[in-house]
Amino acid sequence: MDFVDLAALTIHDVKNRLALVARRAEAGGDPETLRGVLESAAELTRLLAFYKAERGGLEPQIDARVPADVVEEVVAETGRQTALTVAAELSGAPVLGFYDESLVRMVLVDAVYNALRHARQRVVVGATLRDGWLVFFVRDDGPGYPPEMLAAPAEMRPLGRHGTGLGLALAARVAAAHANAGLAGRTALGNDGGAVFSLLLPA
Repeated sequence: MDFVDLAALTIHDVKNRLALVARRAEAGGDPETLRGVLESAAELTRLLAFYKAERGGLEPQIDARVPADVVEEVVAETGRQTALTVAAELSGAPVLGFYDESLVRMVLVDAVYNALRHARQRVVVGATLRDGWLVFFVRDDGPGYPPEMLAAPAEMRPLGRHGTGLGLALAARVAAAHANAGLAGRTALGNDGGAVFSLLLPA
């Protein structure tokens, strides 16, 4: 058994145990503990996915999907983990898009968790079609990204315990793995009344 297989089995076992704690937290009406536990489980999944990506093993299963579905699922899942408002914005969403739903979902959940750390009252998750790109985005009403984050490409940001380096680096790799007609996906950070994370995939 190689490292990836062993890590996958270990992560699966740990996530099962975390799921038990999450159910107790939800039953006890403790959304902050619930979010902390589920965020920890998601971090383990991202770590394994990043390792696979670094070794060239991140192979997206791209198929026709409904962007509104994954947005609404992420909103429902993360919304129950916080007292803040998590809302969907789908007025510009196309009926269909072509992408790996599990990878996109992982990226969006991580972006929401990051937004919840900085939002004052509200986080918005959405999808839209823009200039031939399918754009998934997460926007909060917090102080926004600092200038140094806006100035550095995602793949150049250092990984650290106190930042979102792993999530952003993995998001960049997930985006780049989606290619169509000579175009590869990418991520973007911006500020517009708060931080805005965007995952742009070729439509």
